[in-house]
Amino acid sequence: MEMSEFSSQLEKLIVNDELKEDADAIRWAANTQALASQTPLAKTIDARLETVIRQKMARSKKGASKHDEKSNAEQHERLLDEPTYHDMDTPVSADAGFVTRKVKRNGAWCSFVWLGLIAVGVVAIVAILKVSKQGDEFPTVKPWLPSQYEASITFRMPYMNLVEPVFVHTDEVLGAQKLSFYGGTQEYILNVTGPSYQIIPVIDSIKCFTDGPSSLQHIFPQLTAFEPMHGKTVVNSIECFTWKYDVASTPDNSSYIGTYKLYVNAVTNALVQFHFVGHNVVLGGSHTDEYIIDYNYIREGPVAPQTFHYRVDTLNCTGSSDETINVPTSLSSPWHDLHMRMPEGHDARMEAFDQFALQHGKSFDSSSETMHRASVFHANMQYINSMNRKGLSYSLAMNHLGDRTHDEMKAMFGRKSLKRAADNEAGGVYELKHVALPDEWDWRPQGGVTPVKDQGNCGSCWTFGYVICDMTKVKKKRKSTGMIFLFVNSTTGALEGQWYRKTNHTVSFSQQNLLDCSWDEGNNACNGGLDYQAYRWIIKHGGLEPEATYGSYKNLPGFCHFNASNALARVTSFVNISGVDELNEALVTVGPLSVSIDATPPSFYFYAGGYYNDLNCKSGIDDLDHSVVAVGYTKHLGKTYTLVKNSWSTHWGDNGYIKIAQEDNICGVATSPTYPMLA
Repeated sequence: MEMSEFSSQLEKLIVNDELKEDADAIRWAANTQALASQTPLAKTIDARLETVIRQKMARSKKGASKHDEKSNAEQHERLLDEPTYHDMDTPVSADAGFVTRKVKRNGAWCSFVWLGLIAVGVVAIVAILKVSKQGDEFPTVKPWLPSQYEASITFRMPYMNLVEPVFVHTDEVLGAQKLSFYGGTQEYILNVTGPSYQIIPVIDSIKCFTDGPSSLQHIFPQLTAFEPMHGKTVVNSIECFTWKYDVASTPDNSSYIGTYKLYVNAVTNALVQFHFVGHNVVLGGSHTDEYIIDYNYIREGPVAPQTFHYRVDTLNCTGSSDETINVPTSLSSPWHDLHMRMPEGHDARMEAFDQFALQHGKSFDSSSETMHRASVFHANMQYINSMNRKGLSYSLAMNHLGDRTHDEMKAMFGRKSLKRAADNEAGGVYELKHVALPDEWDWRPQGGVTPVKDQGNCGSCWTFGYVICDMTKVKKKRKSTGMIFLFVNSTTGALEGQWYRKTNHTVSFSQQNLLDCSWDEGNNACNGGLDYQAYRWIIKHGGLEPEATYGSYKNLPGFCHFNASNALARVTSFVNISGVDELNEALVTVGPLSVSIDATPPSFYFYAGGYYNDLNCKSGIDDLDHSVVAVGYTKHLGKTYTLVKNSWSTHWGDNGYIKIAQEDNICGVATSPTYPMLA
């Protein structure tokens, strides 16, 4: 076939769309063969075209139907399956099928390779997306802590069941700050260069006291040492990022560890909560120190200057050393509570604890014990300051119990339950005589009450009082010189009152006499005893020696050296009293009374003055765990309060005394009073 005929046929086929899909393949195959055999390109194209056209023509002769069954894809495959490096006129060898199968296998392998690459790509994309998402769950920018702001925060101490709302205005540019507690019940206005003010309720009115310059307090922690934590957590129903600072990832030389966490809004980066939990791993690992500050609202910006003085201008502020009012001689610093909760407040915390330990003669055997007691001290101090900011009718103050936990004091002060009537062997029950009573009554100025005593670290409550008490010593891994206290009713106190009524002379009877000598009646000295067993001993032995002959209280038992010739106050029996009216009448007509009370509320431990009316102080017979002496009653704003003498030294309460509300029988003062009958 001539070249012109091939060209004519090719053009015809191309025009009829029969070779459009094969044209490029034909040219590629011819070009490849020409390169391999060094044959002119035109000749290879002609040969290739001749073969293709012949095949087309042959298929055309077999009929259009069969031609239609051959797809363009098959034609393309056949073209590619033809041997490239042989003359196109040479017949196809028997190996052609093998070559075709080999190419198909190679194609399959290519498919697998491509699928593998696609899978790797998908995994890589997923990993990238995951890393991107994790990046979204990791805080990268520390929150901004403003220097000019107003804020509403809530301070919480779960250990003390303490919740304290605080509103803060701070302007560091002006050098001024106002802290308002409990809705403005107490306000502290601090000035860096000018006078500072304390606005507080005193009895039934608001008073303003002034003092010198004071540093501003921080409600936000310094974030220098804080590190970001991965992930998000929900705090106060807000999705938050966390910034963390560990006091020690492992126990330090004081065996104290703790963690500060600052939670910020994951979207806005606004502060949500500041939280600290710490504990001493040597002393049992209990969470003795935990506090939380919730940031309810923060508005950044300058504070109007009148905010810091408008209320001061309406009050007659005086110096805090005004002796006509029962206030501290200088402004106390309860506003430092917030500062000492921050990590940077560590030095201030330890300085305050060192002052406490020095004042009360505390010393400790190890740094572990020191850190533990310091954390308890600050929890108690926070409670005291917070309660005082409520504007109550009574006030609290730190005392020698300040480094003891509530559970420790309850364990140390525990006693057996008192049973009334025949169970305590009383000789009778007081009957109301309906005599006219004065508005107030007090045996102290009349000489019927001896000075306040201190039972110390011996569980000798039964020697001080009528009711049952039982000592449970607190066992610790490390020894502390802190005192172990038990709540006592003053047996000798009531006895002293009756002796005064009989003789008009004041005598201090010896508790040590009972501590040393009443073992045969079932008492166990510092490990506890029973009131009626003490009275049974006095009845059997014809009286009790005074301190002048037997000796004063030694805080531990010794050899009994009772001398009957020195005994006074022969007791024949004792009488039960029940009810507020009976209590008041007996106080006037009989004398000082032995009473049992509930002394477990923390507010009782740290009572410092005023009119005590804590409804948490219970009055049930099984709630009474402390023995004291009622010496009279007084009035305040139309309400009656019992004057009670305690046995925790003059460092406690109002020089060792407390005024307890009779309304609702607070603390159970009128539940089970008693007094002895003298021969």
